[in-house]
Amino acid sequence: MQRVYTTLILFLSYFSSFGQVVFNQLPRDLQLYPRDGNNQAEVVVSGTMSGTATSYTKIGMQVSREGILTKIVNQTLSPTNTAFKLSSIIKAEPAEYAFQVFAYKGKDSILVADRKRVVCGDVYIIHGQSNALALAQLDTYYSFNFDDKYLRNAGYIYGQPAANMAWFPAKQPYASVGGLGLTMQRLILQTYGIPTCVLNGAQGGTAIAPLLARNPVNHADTNTFYGNLLYRAQWAGVAKQAKAIIWRQGEEDAGTGIPGYAGKFATLYNQFREDYGDMKIYVGQINILDNTNPVDSAAALRDFQRRTKYLFKNVETIASVGTPGYQGVHYEGASYQRLAFEQFRQIGRDIYGSKDTLQINSPDVKKVFYNARKDSITLVFDDQMQMVWKSDTAFYNFATGEKVYSREQKDYFYLDGQAGLLTGGSATGNRVKLALKQPSSAKTLRYLPAYFSDKFSAYYDGPVLKNTRDMRAFSFDGVLIADPIAMVTTLAAKPISDKQIQLNWTASATAQTQILERSDGTATNYKQIASLNGTVATYTDTNLPDPYGTYYYRLRAFSSTSESVYSNIVTTRPLILGVEPIEPPVQIYPNPLSADRILNVTASQITFTELLLLDMLGRTVKSWHGTAKNTLSLGLTDLEAGLYIVNLQTSDGQTINRKIVIR
Repeated sequence: MQRVYTTLILFLSYFSSFGQVVFNQLPRDLQLYPRDGNNQAEVVVSGTMSGTATSYTKIGMQVSREGILTKIVNQTLSPTNTAFKLSSIIKAEPAEYAFQVFAYKGKDSILVADRKRVVCGDVYIIHGQSNALALAQLDTYYSFNFDDKYLRNAGYIYGQPAANMAWFPAKQPYASVGGLGLTMQRLILQTYGIPTCVLNGAQGGTAIAPLLARNPVNHADTNTFYGNLLYRAQWAGVAKQAKAIIWRQGEEDAGTGIPGYAGKFATLYNQFREDYGDMKIYVGQINILDNTNPVDSAAALRDFQRRTKYLFKNVETIASVGTPGYQGVHYEGASYQRLAFEQFRQIGRDIYGSKDTLQINSPDVKKVFYNARKDSITLVFDDQMQMVWKSDTAFYNFATGEKVYSREQKDYFYLDGQAGLLTGGSATGNRVKLALKQPSSAKTLRYLPAYFSDKFSAYYDGPVLKNTRDMRAFSFDGVLIADPIAMVTTLAAKPISDKQIQLNWTASATAQTQILERSDGTATNYKQIASLNGTVATYTDTNLPDPYGTYYYRLRAFSSTSESVYSNIVTTRPLILGVEPIEPPVQIYPNPLSADRILNVTASQITFTELLLLDMLGRTVKSWHGTAKNTLSLGLTDLEAGLYIVNLQTSDGQTINRKIVIR
C-alpha cells in the first residue's frame, strides 16, 4: 500500500496539461534536479497530444541558460504518433535554466509550457528541534544581504493544504529552511559552486517520539511531523537522492528525563534508511542544559549521541558544547552560523572531497586508563587531534577590569560521579593527563556536568577541552577507567648476523597490540619498526641500515582500553664476521651465591642506575634505583633458591642481563 501511494504522489506531481497537450513530465518553476555522478541532470519533458491537438505536426523545446538560448530540441508528430519525449542536460552550477515548449502546425507555433529558474544541485534533509531550525536573528543575517538566487526550498505555506506544494527560493516560505540550513547552502555554493535544496522538518520543543512517529500504512502522512517532511521530499522527487540527513535534537528528552532515547533513535535511524536510503546522517550532540529540571540522565543521553557513529552505519557526529553565544538552550544568530560552518566542513570532506580534514571533527575520547600508581588518568583522543587544556575560564567586569569569577577545568571531571578529586591537567598531542589528589579506585569517568547553573551564570559557559582548531570535545559519561597494561621488563636483544638482530620478551597478558621501536646510533630518536599481535614474544629485525651501527630497542603494549609504559631499553650491534659485540665488562659475583646471600656488582667502564632481579616468570622480586654508580652490594636472603636474571640498566641507556643461581 505504501509503495502504491508513493507512486501516485509522484505521478500527480508531474501531471499537467495545456488544452489538449497532456504532460506527464515537466519541470516546475524553481525546481532543483539532483545532480548525478557526472555533475549534471537530465530534464525530461514528455506527454501526448490528444483530440484536435493531433493536427500539430511538431513539438519543440527551447532551453536557455541564464537568459541565453543554448539548445533547441524538436520531435515530429503525426496523427498516429502523438506521444513525445524531449530532454536536455543541465549542469550543477550557479546557473538557472528555462524551458519553453512549443507546439507547431506548419510555420505557426503556440507556447504550451514555460518553466523558469530551474537548477541542478544537491539536496539535504534537516530534522530535529529548534536548534535544527536556528531562527535567531534571521532578519540580521539572511535578509537583503543574503542572496538565495540558486538556493531552494520545497513546501507549502503554513495554513494551506499540502496539495499546494511548490518550489520556493530558500528564504521562502517564512524562512522555513532556517539559519543552519541557509548558512550551509551559502557555504556549499560559494565553495563548490553547487546549488542546493534544504528541506527542514524540525519542530521546536518536541521530543524524539513525536518526531519519529510514522503512519505504518502511509509513511508520508502529512498529519505526522515525520510524514510531512517525507511527503515534501517525495513530492520534490528527491527523497532517495538526498546527500545527507542532519539530525539535531535531544533537548526536550534530556531536560525532562524522558527515558528510552537510544531505542527511539534506533527506530528513527531505521526509518530514515527505509524512506531516504543509505545516506550519511550527521548527529549533533546537544549542549548542557540548566538546572531548571536537574536530570542526571541528560549526561547519558549526550554520551549516547557521541557514540552513535560507532553504533550505527554511516553516521558522523559533532559536538555543540562550548560554542560561544550559547544562551542555555538556544544560540545567538552568529553562533548558529558557526555551528553551520563546522557542520559544513564535515560535509565538505564527506560529500565534496575537501582536503580540509585535519581536526575538523569534535575531539572524541577513545580510551581512559590509570597509571601504575593510580594517581593519574590518561585520556586518549582521536589520532589526529592536538588537544588544548585550558586551566580556567575567567570572567571580568569590563568596566572596572575586575575578575568577577572563574571556573577551573579540573573541577568538571567526575570519578564515579564525584568532583573535586583532581589537582590539575595537561595536554600533549592527542592525550590529556589528569592529575589526581590521591590514588583512586574509581571505575568510571564523566566529563562535564549533567546540567549546570550557578550564581554567576544560568548555563555552562566554560572552560572546555578543545583542539588547536577550536573544535570542542564531546562531553562523555560512564566511560570505564582501565588499569594500565603491565610494563615489559624482559626485552632482550641478540645479534644473529651482520643483518639480523633477534629480540625476545615476555608479552603482557592483557596486550592486544605491541609496538616495537628502534633508535639508530643513540637512544633519542625512536621510530616504529613493527606492529605485533599482543601474544607475540619474539621478533627478528632484518632491516638494519648499518652493519657497524648500534641499535636501541623498546616496546610498548596496547589494548582497546589501555596502554603500558615503555619497556626496558636494550642495545646491541650486528655480528661482524661472526663475532658478537663484547658487552661492557661487568662482574656479578659470587655465582652461585654463597651462604651469606650477598650479590656484588662491579663495572670498570660504565655506571648503572637501576638493577632489577627477575624470577623465571619475568616478575621483579628485588630492585634497586639510585644515582649512577659502578659498584653495588645487594642482600638476597629473603629469596627462594633457584635461577634468576639480573637486569642492569646503564646510565648511557644500555641493558645488561646476567643469569645467577641462588642456592
